[in-house]
Amino acid sequence: MIKDKEKALNLLKQKLNGEIKISYVEIGNCTNYSKRQLIRLSSEIEKKDISSLLVHGLSNKPSNNSAPNQEIEYIKNFKKKYPSITISQFMDIYHEDIIWNKNKQDDAKKYNLKVRSESFFQQLYKKEGWKSPIKHKCFKGDKKIHPLRDPSPRRGILIMVDGTPHDWFCNGNKFSLHMAIDDATDEILAGWFMPTECMLGYCHLFKIIFEKYGIPLSIYSDRTTILWDSKEDKLTQVGRMLDELGIELIYANSPEAKGKIEKMNFTIQNRLLNDIIRFNIKTYDELNKWFNDYYIKYINKKFAYEPKEKETEFVPLENTDLSKIFCIKVERKILNGNMISIKNEYYIPIDDNRNDYVFYKGTTVEVWQDVFNPNLVRIFKNNKIYGTRHIEGHRCDPIKREQKRIDDQKMLEQVLRERDKRLKARAKRS
Repeated sequence: MIKDKEKALNLLKQKLNGEIKISYVEIGNCTNYSKRQLIRLSSEIEKKDISSLLVHGLSNKPSNNSAPNQEIEYIKNFKKKYPSITISQFMDIYHEDIIWNKNKQDDAKKYNLKVRSESFFQQLYKKEGWKSPIKHKCFKGDKKIHPLRDPSPRRGILIMVDGTPHDWFCNGNKFSLHMAIDDATDEILAGWFMPTECMLGYCHLFKIIFEKYGIPLSIYSDRTTILWDSKEDKLTQVGRMLDELGIELIYANSPEAKGKIEKMNFTIQNRLLNDIIRFNIKTYDELNKWFNDYYIKYINKKFAYEPKEKETEFVPLENTDLSKIFCIKVERKILNGNMISIKNEYYIPIDDNRNDYVFYKGTTVEVWQDVFNPNLVRIFKNNKIYGTRHIEGHRCDPIKREQKRIDDQKMLEQVLRERDKRLKARAKRS
């Protein structure tokens, strides 16, 4: 709101002279001044005239803390690297990469660069016409209010997970970030980028969490089909993996119910794009490693907070073998030739000495296919795990299979044509 100082002074002058009866509240309503400010102005009117009060004490004089032109030009040139960036992130990057960077101390001295407040950058954004990618929404009071929930008192009680697609490299290709945060601290625990939200992405995410922190009490997510099969009303393969570790799955019924991780997704979407440029990340393989090794620590320092209680509910892995957990587990029957089939591939059971192990034909076994290495297939039967030997050449190449289908169709058509000719010839003879 713009304050009308001249109007306020004139009304106060008339009020003091008894020319009009008006309250400070009424003057404030039409000039946007508070009652305290108007009382202060009233005391100044008694000492100075209105014309002198309208002239700022530093008129035509630069502020002692104002930025020189060379500093402004330096900041403007630095901003060109980040065309779309929020005020707060640009301030962070400017201070971290220039002011506090030992390698940039010569620039700081040469151009008289200083630590600047957020209000300084707000004014600079306004003056230069720079736009922030975040549009702050005004609360109109007509939306349903969702009461805040107290965070969990200890780490590991509730882990919130979600998948969010975004064009992280700004090249037109969206990838989904599978991310997890701890409800007790809002700290990011891990993240993994995949072309789509999928089972493999969540398995990478959970594996990092379990190995780094341990096993949590519960995981909170939306009703994604990756964790819950609504048609069959049962756990999916990923849900089964978590259940085997004793982790309780809790499902949110709306985006508002998992507002914490939605908010963190929004923060990452706005910050990570510029930090990818800043740290020169080129591929998603690089991004996955850098995000977990460095970036989550960087972000957590800015946005995470300490839990109410120092104790943790994460249970150390100890002797837990995750290779027995992160598997697609399905039942199969032993076929002719002592084989099992999974996804059009055939495998023969082997024992610890890598010799073929013979099961009776028709025996039901549980097949374990490793999530991270699909070629690793094992068989579980009678509380014992057997390895397998892949049989080469049993799977037909998709292109060759399609060509074979076409050839078979042509052969069928040829047979039918020859049959029709024979029937016609027989009809003529009769």
